[in-house]
Amino acid sequence: MIFDNNSACLYTAIFGDYEKLNELEGDAKKSKIRKICFTDDNELTSETWEIRVVKPVFPLDSVRSQRMVKVNPHHFLSDFKSSFYIDNTVRLLVDPALLIEEFCSYGNITLPIHSYRESVYEEFFEVAQAGLDDSARVFEQLNHYQIICPESLHRKPYWAGMILRNHMESDVIEIMEEWYRQILRYSRRDQLSLVYSEMMTGNNIRKLVIDSHESSFHQWPVTNSRDFSKRSWSSSLSGAMPIFEKIKTAKAAERDVEEKIRRLAKMGEEIADTYKPSMTPEGFDPELYLALNKDVAAAGADAVKHYLRHGWREGRRWH
Repeated sequence: MIFDNNSACLYTAIFGDYEKLNELEGDAKKSKIRKICFTDDNELTSETWEIRVVKPVFPLDSVRSQRMVKVNPHHFLSDFKSSFYIDNTVRLLVDPALLIEEFCSYGNITLPIHSYRESVYEEFFEVAQAGLDDSARVFEQLNHYQIICPESLHRKPYWAGMILRNHMESDVIEIMEEWYRQILRYSRRDQLSLVYSEMMTGNNIRKLVIDSHESSFHQWPVTNSRDFSKRSWSSSLSGAMPIFEKIKTAKAAERDVEEKIRRLAKMGEEIADTYKPSMTPEGFDPELYLALNKDVAAAGADAVKHYLRHGWREGRRWH
């Protein structure tokens, strides 16, 4: 495929007021190709990116809205033949046009292999452990993949921070649409489902072997005022009912009350031990005590010993 500056572009997507846009630097900034940032922020401006405001496909789910643009450039960039997607946290060190020409000439889609995950299976557990998505949804997806395509779990996952595509080609569109269906049906964490999508469509992704954090042409992650709390899963905005949060709060309050009751009971025991009597009150009559407390008498207990050990604390009558 022959490339020119008008047939290819660099793009990113930033939704949900999650972080500030990173400006391009150096050779990436100087590149002659179009550099486009998709966003839902009407007030976003940039010195190095062409801002395109789009309506989020899911107003209460900024992650899947961002994934719509990331995964489906054929819907948003149909005026270009090829594209280079980067996450906002990726810093390019070279002219993106050089990478597009190099990689898109020999394959329709290229992604880096994840350099510090041994398998997709491992990635599933990392996502669940870090609380990046609803664990029930994550493990449902894992169980389904184990039944449908278990071999996809044993391959190394892709690192989806950079994607080079001839995005208008039919094989790329087929993989991308399957990938987005998986993101909608299961976890929003896109790296869990790309290998599966590749294998289910039968189309091949060209694999790029680099360190995910740094190579001759990129650095990652480069964050800019990122709100990491928005990175984690929220039950109220990710499929669960808000009542789930109320139940958790109520259970936490119940545990707190139970703990306070336990502490007060222990405190009462300590006070009782400190001030327990060493002798019966003046006028104490053992026979009268047993007559007034028939259960003590029935047990055959000594009246004086019972009163000193238990009766005074229990408030038993002795006169």
